[in-house]
Amino acid sequence: MKGIKLLVAIFSCVSVLMLFGCSNENKVMFEEDYYVQIGDKVEQSTQNDEQYIYNVTGYDKDGKEKVVSFFSEKMYDKGTLIRIPRSLEGYTGEPTVIGADELPVKVKEKLGL
Repeated sequence: MKGIKLLVAIFSCVSVLMLFGCSNENKVMFEEDYYVQIGDKVEQSTQNDEQYIYNVTGYDKDGKEKVVSFFSEKMYDKGTLIRIPRSLEGYTGEPTVIGADELPVKVKEKLGL
């Protein structure tokens, strides 16, 4: 009897974990934020006149450099500081304008702030 209860409990746990895993399949899990400072170069989308394409150098919280590409419906001024969530697959989330006081120390050093 105890063996059957144990099997039912294990089966229930496995079923719940499988359902939870399947429900998150299409969601992107953002792994880390990258911090960028907008420069001179911005492109306007050829498919949508109201969208801008940014390809800028960004830094993670440890100051590791990476080129970050993202789209925005807003054209940012030169020098604007932005935090961009990025997934391991390369997807970017919604860019957020931040102040210099919100930058990690190593990013401030890289940007010369």
